[in-house]
Amino acid sequence: MTLNTLEYIAREVFSSIRRNVWLSLASVLTVMISLVILGASILFLLNASNLAENFESQLEIAVFAEDDLTTLQVEALGNRLKGLTGVQSVEFTSKEQALQEFSKSMSSKSIISDLGDTNPLPDKYTVRVTDPQQVGSIAADIDSMTGVENVVYGNQYIDVLLKFTNWLRWAGIIIVLAFASAALVLISLNIKMNVFSRRREIQIMKLVGASNGFIRWPFLIEGMILGLVGGVLSILIVGFGYNWLVGNIQSTLVFIPVVAEGTLIWQVLGILVLTGMALGAAGSAISLRKFLKA
Repeated sequence: MTLNTLEYIAREVFSSIRRNVWLSLASVLTVMISLVILGASILFLLNASNLAENFESQLEIAVFAEDDLTTLQVEALGNRLKGLTGVQSVEFTSKEQALQEFSKSMSSKSIISDLGDTNPLPDKYTVRVTDPQQVGSIAADIDSMTGVENVVYGNQYIDVLLKFTNWLRWAGIIIVLAFASAALVLISLNIKMNVFSRRREIQIMKLVGASNGFIRWPFLIEGMILGLVGGVLSILIVGFGYNWLVGNIQSTLVFIPVVAEGTLIWQVLGILVLTGMALGAAGSAISLRKFLKA
């Protein structure tokens, strides 16, 4: 592409934006609104996935050792637990620690002295797994081990919790896909109107022998510029809006885990800008196909 061609494309792009300022403004606003909705849905997906992972990370298996085991046997049980496939971590709580924690949770501080020399609580291992879907099968394996008195893992709630977390993830994915499709349709329709308003200009250029590539480039660059402007405006709205929302949630609803990693948020915002440029160029290319047919 020669320098004269580049100069012509740049001149045509900015001349077109000036001549069709209202259509250009409408395109920018369409891109901005579409990307704000898309960005909000992406952040919802990230938070839904983060919330699901947070719920799943709370799943644990409580393994209570038989009361008559020796210290070596309790340690051997812990080693067997660590050796199980799918086990992420194993945390040991001795019966003495359990009694002290129980005493602190009670209003009466004399609970230990009231019990005398007896300690009714067993040694306990807390097991966390790598895959929450395997909690039930791993708990069954542990229950069959020698030296295990009881296994508690909330089996009546596991299925409900896992279904809920899967629903959260799928809901987030469906929302993102729905709004992405809506954004593409809105932007394509708006750019198609812009191209349609200049159909005579395209026909004249074809009549004088201009190639399809020569005609197409100014429209593609114009679409990318409008998409870039709309993308920048969208990240300002999404960025400041999400920062305000996170601040309010963290100060009032501290129990709700929200995604607040700066790097991840900037990646999402960067994706919005690139998406705006890509949608602007794609919308122009799709809309031009009808007018560039021989």
